[in-house]
Amino acid sequence: MRHMRVRGGLPFRKSCGAALVAMLFAGTVAAQTATTDDKAEKTGTPFWDDATLGYMFRVASFNRSSTGDPNITPNTFAFKQAGAGVGGWLYGTTGELANFLSFGATYNFVEPIWSPEQYPFNFILKDTSQSGYGVVGELNARLRYENNTFVIGRQTIRNQWFMDGVYRFFNKLDQSMVGPRDIRGMQWITYEAATLQGRAFDNSLRYYAGYVTGVKQVNDDKFRNLYQGGWNVFTYPSASREGDSDGMAYVGMNWKPNNDSMISASYHNVQNMVNMVYTDFDYVFRMEDSKYFRVGAQWMYQESNGQSLMRGVNGSSGPSFNTNYGGIYLEARPVKWWIPYAMAGLTSDHNQIYSPFSIGPSYLVQRIGENSRAGERTWILGTVFDFSSWVNNLSLDMTYGQRTNRNVDGNSSLPVADWDEMATDLIYIFPQDGFFKNLRARARYAKVWQKGDNWNGTTVQYVDYSTNDVRFDMQLNIPFK
Repeated sequence: MRHMRVRGGLPFRKSCGAALVAMLFAGTVAAQTATTDDKAEKTGTPFWDDATLGYMFRVASFNRSSTGDPNITPNTFAFKQAGAGVGGWLYGTTGELANFLSFGATYNFVEPIWSPEQYPFNFILKDTSQSGYGVVGELNARLRYENNTFVIGRQTIRNQWFMDGVYRFFNKLDQSMVGPRDIRGMQWITYEAATLQGRAFDNSLRYYAGYVTGVKQVNDDKFRNLYQGGWNVFTYPSASREGDSDGMAYVGMNWKPNNDSMISASYHNVQNMVNMVYTDFDYVFRMEDSKYFRVGAQWMYQESNGQSLMRGVNGSSGPSFNTNYGGIYLEARPVKWWIPYAMAGLTSDHNQIYSPFSIGPSYLVQRIGENSRAGERTWILGTVFDFSSWVNNLSLDMTYGQRTNRNVDGNSSLPVADWDEMATDLIYIFPQDGFFKNLRARARYAKVWQKGDNWNGTTVQYVDYSTNDVRFDMQLNIPFK
């Protein structure tokens, strides 16, 4: 019989548990105080009066497993990744000094509540120890002039901007090649960077640019260089990963010529890794009673630079590559409670698509399968049932998709098995005022079937196996001030 050992240490567990109780109690008192005393005393100093302080509470579990293919010996496709944690982050921001300068910080932490040591790589607990951790995830200064903001230091990078009045299936994603990668686990990616965001032309244009020098993964307590921190989280951290990327420069924009259309474009240069170009066009045909039909198209180009670490092994230089992807997206709301959608895409035979610093803006992202492999032909059908007419803020999202014609690094003699994925997300957001306002809970179940010839690193084998993915997460923002 295999036993499960909990990591993290008893003293840390007790202190963290006490801290959680104290913060929840403080949040309750703060929320009640805010409700009964909306006109708190002001000091006349915006730096203090406009400051915010609070706690983003999160709890999450992750359980992904496969029994593998019984016809393959050894059964290398059998695996399990599992864990659960509680924590989140304390946050604080100041008001502005001289209508110009402000500061912000977060302390991000996780405490294990289920940590089987033999099942790491669950995006919640620290790999591979399955332990809890704490880290200053953000610590930055913000300089604002009119509609332009410059941020330097540890920070979360968000460059999203969405169409108004549409559900937009992928608005849960980063919509950028650099972002928080918030998969509703315990934490998101934060960066050491200098970034600029601004608006122009009566706010119809939003532009952004930045330079990133370090990245902290969703379940790490250290900021690392962009290669070690961003690439292949299933082998990270590892002493054998000695590759180095000094930084990433990027620039992009989102432009709404009118309320029914938006054009997006960006360029990212990640030293020794990859150059990425992305463009996207959305248009909405609006009808009465909030009904609409939406169509989108996007194109992405990627190429290696420098040492081409993306194609190397354990930090070694790899062969150069270039690839591209094109996709279309359709979405409609024929009735208030039903939002069907569909997407399809073609990926070049040259190489797979990479997105090491965000979920990415690709239409083809699924619950388990994310970016497309070389040569991939992809289609996904989905529907959202919005039950708000009967139960406020309750929705069910269901998808089914297929990925075929895949290969490794553009080599057709190294095939990758076909991928079929079915997924469901049940999401509830607490609608009432009070302490639990905007509490968000999600339950997910997804299943993947992989079948066909597959390159395992040494030989081509025919495989036929499935993977199950079960998750639960909940979050609640508790403002103290």
